Amino acid sequence: MSTAVEWVPLTYSSKVSRYILVRPPRSQCGNRRLFGIPIVKRELWDMGSAAFEHIEPDEPLPDDHFFIAMNSLTFLKIYHGLRVCILSHGKVVGDSKNIPPECMSSGKVLLLVLWRDTESDAACPTPSQVRSLEKKLGRSPGWWVEVPQF
Repeated sequence: MSTAVEWVPLTYSSKVSRYILVRPPRSQCGNRRLFGIPIVKRELWDMGSAAFEHIEPDEPLPDDHFFIAMNSLTFLKIYHGLRVCILSHGKVVGDSKNIPPECMSSGKVLLLVLWRDTESDAACPTPSQVRSLEKKLGRSPGWWVEVPQF
C-alpha cells in the first residue's frame, strides 16, 4: 500500500534546516514502512550504468554484466548522495494503475527504497534527491508496507 508523501522542516540549529519526510503510522501487520519508487530491473541497470559513467568518467563501462548488476545500487547511492538505496518488495493494495505491470508480481511491487521508517532523520533523502529519481523513472514515490522475503 502506498501513502501520500509529506515533507516537513527539521531544524538542526538556528542556521541549518532541511526537510524530512513525515513517517506514516505503523502498518497494522507490524512490518516496516518503506519510502520508495516502483522500479523495473532494467531501469536499475540503465541508471546504474549511467551513474558509473558519471562517477568514473575516464573508465570504460566494464564488460562484466555481473559487475554492473551487483553494483548498480552502490553507483546510484554514490551518484545521488543517498544514505539508503536498496531494492525491496512492497505490498500493493488498491489502485495500481500508475505502477508498470513489469514492477509487480503476486500483489507485490519491486521498489527502489530510499528510506525506511526505522532509519534516523539524517538518513532521509532530500526533496531534490527524490525529485531527481522521480524524474528519471517517471513515477512518483510513496510509502509502502514491506513484504519480507524469506
